Amino acid sequence: MSVQYVKHVFNGSLRVVGKGIWRDLVNIRRYKLRLIGWLMNMMVGLGAAYIFGVILTFNPITTSETGILSTQVFVFFAGGIALSTFSDTALWAPLGRVQQDIHYGTLEAVFVSPTSRIAYLLSPILSDSILNLLFFVPAYVIILGVHGALTNGYVIGTTLLTVLLTIISMIAFGLFFAMLAILIRRIQPIAIFLANIFQFICGAFVPVQAFIGMNKIGGTILKYIVQMFPYTYCYDLFRYFMFGSEYTTLFPVWLEFVLLVVSSLLFVVFAYFLLKRVEKKAKDTGLAIL
Repeated sequence: MSVQYVKHVFNGSLRVVGKGIWRDLVNIRRYKLRLIGWLMNMMVGLGAAYIFGVILTFNPITTSETGILSTQVFVFFAGGIALSTFSDTALWAPLGRVQQDIHYGTLEAVFVSPTSRIAYLLSPILSDSILNLLFFVPAYVIILGVHGALTNGYVIGTTLLTVLLTIISMIAFGLFFAMLAILIRRIQPIAIFLANIFQFICGAFVPVQAFIGMNKIGGTILKYIVQMFPYTYCYDLFRYFMFGSEYTTLFPVWLEFVLLVVSSLLFVVFAYFLLKRVEKKAKDTGLAIL
């Protein structure tokens, strides 16, 4: 494989991603209610986080396991809600693109064109991530302000790094689900179920460290299960850099970074093999399978 060929493939993939992002950003202007809906969801989420922060406190076991104080409950919930906007994007954007093209009968064109299918699936994730930044930033500023870290460069830098890693890791998970959507029609109900489960058990609203306080056996098993998903370390690292060293992570911070990268790469590998299976099946039985 020549360097010129690799360069040609890379440039072609970049064009696919760029055109896809441009198309999505242009289309969103035609559906302004979608933007309003996203804004309302974020406002409702922050309102719920405020209510939880006022009326709820963590039990002694949760406090001892995580190091989160009762006065930090709002920041805990609000951070999970803000960060989950990117996990939703990465899961639903490629899945929605595949289902949309299946509905309009245009998915076949993607598979017969000499372009990267991965680039095709990356573009909706990146365009939705750009749009979600519009709603994440105000929520993020509110969280920093309440936490008293609005001028703390270390907190801002490390939490934004975690946000970037979250987007990258969710891209891997989203690609995996998009491939499943091609192989298994009508996967959306399953995706809804899994998205809700993942957000809950991976730490968006409940500290994973507190599972053992709910049920010693069941909580321990659940804790081992969620350690397989990159979601878990995204939320855990975000809380660590937001709350500081008093927050107790599941694993040492350096190990969580390693686990986040490794688990993300595994989902990319799974997605790649699923893509090859789809392409092989399409060649063997025809594009009707798409």
